[in-house]
Amino acid sequence: MKAEGAKKQTAFLTGVNAAVRAMGLLMRVMLSRLLGPEIMGITELAQSVHMLAITPLTSGLPLAISRMTAKAGLSNKRKPLLAGLMLVRSASVGLIPALLLFSPLLARMMGDVRVLPSLWFTAPCVLILGYSAAFNGYCYGMELNRVPALSELIEQALRVTLALLLIFALRRLTAPWLAAVPVAATMLAELAGLWYVLRRVGFSAFDAENARAWRKPVLRLALPTTFTRVIQTLMRSVTAILIPLRLQASGLPASEATARLGMLNGMVMPFLMLPCVFTSALSMVSMPRIAKAEDNRRELRRLLLWCAAACVPVGVLSAMAIYLLAPLLSNSIYRLAELGDLFRSSAPMAALFSVGHLSGGIIAALGEQKRSMYGTLAVSMLTLVLTYFLAGDARWRLNGVIAAQAVGQAGMIAWNACVFLRWRRHRR
Repeated sequence: MKAEGAKKQTAFLTGVNAAVRAMGLLMRVMLSRLLGPEIMGITELAQSVHMLAITPLTSGLPLAISRMTAKAGLSNKRKPLLAGLMLVRSASVGLIPALLLFSPLLARMMGDVRVLPSLWFTAPCVLILGYSAAFNGYCYGMELNRVPALSELIEQALRVTLALLLIFALRRLTAPWLAAVPVAATMLAELAGLWYVLRRVGFSAFDAENARAWRKPVLRLALPTTFTRVIQTLMRSVTAILIPLRLQASGLPASEATARLGMLNGMVMPFLMLPCVFTSALSMVSMPRIAKAEDNRRELRRLLLWCAAACVPVGVLSAMAIYLLAPLLSNSIYRLAELGDLFRSSAPMAALFSVGHLSGGIIAALGEQKRSMYGTLAVSMLTLVLTYFLAGDARWRLNGVIAAQAVGQAGMIAWNACVFLRWRRHRR
C-alpha cells in the first residue's frame, strides 16, 4: 500500500473514530445530566470491572491476529482468525461463569453493592467482544479497515440511542439498575456490530481443523500484550476502587468521594482521550505495514517518522485546546463550575495519552510485547503507590490522581522508547 493510501485510510478511520467519540461524549454528557455524579460514579466502578473482564480477549488477540495475518501467505490468511476464535470460545467457557459467580463478592470488595446489576450485564460481553476482537484483528491484517470501523460506528450509534431511550423510559428504576442501563445498551449494541462484521467478512469455519496448529503461535504472540493490558486494566480497576476510599481518608464524605470519581473518570477523562481518536486510526493503519517492513530499515524508518510527525502535533494541540476551553467545558457542557480547575490541571495528559498510545502500537507491531510487559508492571505499581498517597492528601485529592497518572504515562513512553532502541540495536 502506498503512503497516499495509508493517509486516506488514516483520515477515514480518524473521521469514523471522531464520530464514535463524539457520540460517546454526547452520551456521557446526557447521562451526567440525567443521572447525576453519584450514579455516574457507580457506572464508573462497574466499568472498571467490565474492562477487566473483556481485556483478556480483546487486547493481545487482535494484535497477534493482525500481525500474523499480515505476514502469512495467501493460503493461510484465515488460519490466525480461526485459531483466535477457538481461543475465544475456550476462554469464555471459564470467564463468563466465573464473572457471574463472583459478582456479589466483587461488588462487596468495591465497597458499593449497587454495581451488582451492571456486573451481570457485563458477562455476555466477554464472548461477544472476544469474537469482535478476533475479526477486527483479521480485518486490519488484511487492510480491510473500513469493516471494523463501520462496525464500531453502528455499535456506538445503537449504544447511545438505546441507553438514552431506556433511561427516559425507565426513570423510576432504583440507582443500581439505572447505573446498569448503559452496560445493557452496550451488550445489545455489540451484538449488532458483530453481526455486521460477520455479514461483511463472509465467515466460514470450513477449514477450522487445519487452523488448530496456529493456536499456539497466536497465543504465544498474544499473551504478553494480554498480560500487559490485564495489568493496566487491573490497576485502573484497583485505582477506581482506591480513589473514593482515599478521598474519604482526605476528609470527604462517601457520597462526595463517589461523585468526584464520576467527575474525573466520567466527565474529564473522555476529553483527555480525544487525541486517541487519531492515534488509534494511525496505529491500526500503520501496524500491519510496520510488521511487513521490519526487515527493511529504510522503509521502517520512514514509517516511524511519519507516525511521529502525525501524532505529536495532534497531542500537543489537543492539550492546549482542553486547557483554553476549560471554562466552556465545565460551565456550558457539564454545568459544573468546579470542573474548570480539573480540566486545566489535567490538560497535559492529552499529549501523554496520544504519544503513549502510538508507542505501544509500534512496539506491538514489532513483536516486542514481552519486553514492554515488564515496564508496564513497574510503572503501574508506581502509579498506584503515588495515587494512594496523593489522593489521600487533602491538599492534592483529584489533582494527586492526575499527577500520578501523568508520571505513569511518561514512564511508559520512556520504557517503550528503550525497548525500541534495544530492538533496533539487535537487528543491526
